[in-house]
Amino acid sequence: MSADRQASLFARVARKFGLRHALRTAVAVVATQIVVTALNLPQGYWAVITTVIVMQANLGGSMRAAWTRLAGTAVGAVFGTAAASLGGQSLPASGLAVFATLAACAAIPRLRESSRVAGITAIIIILGGHPDIPAAVLGFDRFLEIAVGIVTALVVSLAVLPSRASRALSHGLARLFEDVASLFAVVVEGRIREDYPERHVFALKERILRTLGRCRELRLEADAESRDQGDSALRAMLLFRGERLFEHVLGMDHVAEDWRGQGLHRHLPEEMADLERSGAEVLTGLAAHLRGSAPLPDVAALETAVAKAREKLALMRRDRAPAAYDLSEVMHFFSFMHGMLACAADARETVARIRSMETV
Repeated sequence: MSADRQASLFARVARKFGLRHALRTAVAVVATQIVVTALNLPQGYWAVITTVIVMQANLGGSMRAAWTRLAGTAVGAVFGTAAASLGGQSLPASGLAVFATLAACAAIPRLRESSRVAGITAIIIILGGHPDIPAAVLGFDRFLEIAVGIVTALVVSLAVLPSRASRALSHGLARLFEDVASLFAVVVEGRIREDYPERHVFALKERILRTLGRCRELRLEADAESRDQGDSALRAMLLFRGERLFEHVLGMDHVAEDWRGQGLHRHLPEEMADLERSGAEVLTGLAAHLRGSAPLPDVAALETAVAKAREKLALMRRDRAPAAYDLSEVMHFFSFMHGMLACAADARETVARIRSMETV
């Protein structure tokens, strides 16, 4: 086996089993233990636990988790310290601390994700108190331990085999456009052949939904990595266009699933096939561009296919071809064609928007 094939095989195994993330987390844990030992923190294991929690698959995820953990700890420490100072380890103090902490997090939108961590921190300060240690000292120690774990996790995320959410998002969006192209082609070809491929369509839709969910998370993580407004706008646009394209194809699929009529689509099989082929090629070309392996696709063939399809539709209307079919057949046909043309329009618009945004 050649060196390149061995490297490729190792990369696939590493991705499958998450070896990069596992290695980075292990390094971060060891580094945190060294730091807490050097600082002689009283309960340094909280820093180590925080490191494991904060370490995510990419830097953006780690930064989001770090913010949530740090903000929650700070809020919980403040209210836990205040409640412990007033009521010690009593039940009223615990109830007051949790109530005040969660209410404060709920009242501030940016702190809502931190509410669970904040509540836990407040309870730990109260229940873990000691008569000889002031509550304020305990609260500060807890915050310091968490901060040490967070800082160590972020440093390791940056220095050891760094992984960027923005890159993962590009690959996720590429997979999204590829799968939408496949679904588009399968649905159109099934309609032309009058054979709806239910299992294939179901599998593609499930995969696209999972990819969309992951891309939405990655977009937030990528925005946490970089505050560049241009990059953020490009990511938002690509995700929006991917969702719109999927919605168009879903509409076509709903029509194709219920459409058993034999008729109007037989008037333009070549035009439908050309539109399907050129549309899928543009979407696949977009995926290759997002992976960095190809330039933006040429949309000339797609524009030609759209023009031919519109011309054929106009001719069918002039010849009153729809009048020979019942209303259900006409509605299904034009709904399906509207979906195909909408997919083509969004694909062309996506290419144009990327070109304009990348040249700014």
